[in-house]
Amino acid sequence: MQILGFALISFEQISYICTIMIGNSDIKEKGTSLIKYAMHYGAILGVFWMVKYLFLIGSGFSDHIFIYIFYLLNVGTFLLIYIFTFKYKSLDPEHPKGVLSCILFVTLVCFFASFFEAVIIYAHYKFIDPSFFASMIAPVMNMIENLPNPPDQKEILENIFSSQPIYIVSEFIKNTLLGLMLGLLMAFLVNTKISNDK
Repeated sequence: MQILGFALISFEQISYICTIMIGNSDIKEKGTSLIKYAMHYGAILGVFWMVKYLFLIGSGFSDHIFIYIFYLLNVGTFLLIYIFTFKYKSLDPEHPKGVLSCILFVTLVCFFASFFEAVIIYAHYKFIDPSFFASMIAPVMNMIENLPNPPDQKEILENIFSSQPIYIVSEFIKNTLLGLMLGLLMAFLVNTKISNDK
């Protein structure tokens, strides 16, 4: 787990960043509740992503029905985030949550869920099916071999693209950016839904 050691940020640091971005008078309490709910819902989403990833693992050992289920479960991510965002926004009706708070919440949910997914990705590449990673990066390695670059540059590129820790960290970044984009979408979807309900 030392692979992800540099990605770990203390609770206090995240809480401080959140409280600065929210900008309310009762900043410390609101930032802490944001983190608390983001961790809670992030754990649920992370377990869902782990179950979803099991279908990707199954597709390596069986027919292609598992890969279709894996891609179909991506819709579940959108639905879960919608439900979590709606629950978070309607937690305290007396103190409505703004767009920035909603975006930050969804981004943090995806960030915390990424820890769970990273565990199963690491287990997949290291213990369950080590040949899967090699077959996955084979097209990229062939493309690098065909590049007109000098051999030393090709070696650097091969080291970067064949590194499992770099791939896992890139999944973290991808999931966090997904959370940011979904946060923008959910902030407006949930605000519209709440406005229509009033």
